[in-house]
Amino acid sequence: MVSLPMDQSPTGAPTEKKSFFRRGLLYLAIVLIAAVIVGVLAVLRLNTTSTTTQGADYIEGLPKDEVTIGILSEVSGRYPKVPFDVDSFAMNNNVFEGLTVLRNGKLQSALGESWTNPDNLTWRVRLRRGVKFHSGNAFTANDVKYTIEEAKKKENKDWMSSFMAPRVDSVEVIDEWTVELKTKNPDPTLLYWLAYVFILSEDQVKKDGLEKAVGTGPYKLVSVNEKEFVLEANNSYWAGVPKVKNLVYKAFKDEQAVSQGLETGEADISVFYTKTYNEPLKNKGFQITSSRSGNVSYLGFDVNNKKTKYVTADKNPFQDVRVRKAIILALDVKEILKGADIEGEALTQIGTPELIGFSTQLRRPDQNITEAKKLLAEAGFPDGFTVTLDVFESAKLVGEQIVEQLAEIGIKVNLNTISDFNKFVNKLYAGDFSLYYFGYFPDTLDSIDLLNTLVHTPDKKGNGSANFSSYSNSELDSILDKASTTFDVKERAKVTMQAHEETMNQLPLMPTYTRVGFFAVRNDIAFKPTPFTYVFGFELSGRQKATNTTR
Repeated sequence: MVSLPMDQSPTGAPTEKKSFFRRGLLYLAIVLIAAVIVGVLAVLRLNTTSTTTQGADYIEGLPKDEVTIGILSEVSGRYPKVPFDVDSFAMNNNVFEGLTVLRNGKLQSALGESWTNPDNLTWRVRLRRGVKFHSGNAFTANDVKYTIEEAKKKENKDWMSSFMAPRVDSVEVIDEWTVELKTKNPDPTLLYWLAYVFILSEDQVKKDGLEKAVGTGPYKLVSVNEKEFVLEANNSYWAGVPKVKNLVYKAFKDEQAVSQGLETGEADISVFYTKTYNEPLKNKGFQITSSRSGNVSYLGFDVNNKKTKYVTADKNPFQDVRVRKAIILALDVKEILKGADIEGEALTQIGTPELIGFSTQLRRPDQNITEAKKLLAEAGFPDGFTVTLDVFESAKLVGEQIVEQLAEIGIKVNLNTISDFNKFVNKLYAGDFSLYYFGYFPDTLDSIDLLNTLVHTPDKKGNGSANFSSYSNSELDSILDKASTTFDVKERAKVTMQAHEETMNQLPLMPTYTRVGFFAVRNDIAFKPTPFTYVFGFELSGRQKATNTTR
């Protein structure tokens, strides 16, 4: 998914979540449990058994009348005509469902109950029977065909699912409960992408219109405006009635406003990206838990041009891998995080540990100024050079740390802070840079999709859609293409690890860190954070202190 990095939001919190996939730009966790092997049935099921659990001091899984979730962006509206961003997806994911669904940080089956691969270009999906839309219309194979075909139409570019649906070349209805999805190329991660293609009722949409579209999800939409997205539990939900009866997503202008809203009772749960509010809220009785956000922040280089526009040198230093390696040796990510007042973890590769294909063998080199200077001299820059670093305004503090650290090896960096995000992104797409700082949320749980987006040579298949410098490495492409056509999850992970290793050896992009989010949760609510900071109503429940009797 295309998405704007967290540190690139005006408040330092997820307004960056503004766009998962900014129509050609680029969100999500724990290795998939079932391997999808050609011709072998792979079934991922939701746990439909409602349970109450008890820890040492609290009982969880209890009914709860209402929960309000604080978000840091305006409510965009009802699917399908909403942007592909984190909050829009999170809200609408309560109302609508795809053939697959994200639950508790994992991909699970939803309207598609099971699937097989008769060949590398076919997904035969058995649909879940007995499911009804909120309108009362029965869910059938015709609805799957209708939704995917509508989402692919040029006139529906404003649909959230318009980017993902074209991965399916054609849909054939085999019977009322079976569809065959054909792809032009082998697509082993298709089921991940289909979690964003929420299925609509053909009959209901044609009768009532898209503006009144309904889904099959655990919640029904009651009302929506720029400030609130109001939901009520679907008592006929196929996977069981949600524990929380009424759910509200409420917009706040910034983290301070959210914190005040939590204290006054306007909100019950929210995520923060600084520690500022942790202790005050904890002292007010809130639970404070943390989780990796999943974003990948990185430095990008102009590696394609012999002469680069914003460097005072006769040749482009970034075409030499020794210069890129000198820069990674010059940077101390812990100091960058500290200096920019950001909570995060240094990255060893372009991806986080939650993604399939993450390599546990890679290590980030320690800062070594002497070795960095040596590499610069070997590359023909003994006295360094001057370069302009482009950053979005919310990343200014990060940029200042990079300026300071690179000065130690003789690289003078002029910081160019851009306040208009669209202007900033358009600058990157135009290749109008020598050095830039950016960030990205993975679109799926598989790092092959992230690598294809960021470092694969741009091609007609859609690879390299955020490869701003048009970096091209035939050896890396070969590894990525192999992983992209491998259906066995374990085997694909092994191949993807090789891609991570090659990427870190060549450093067309230099990963820096992933941010850590802090959840403040009212004490009577049970919630277990998962990477990527989603809050879904179906994962919430009531919580109360255990008494001597219940113990």
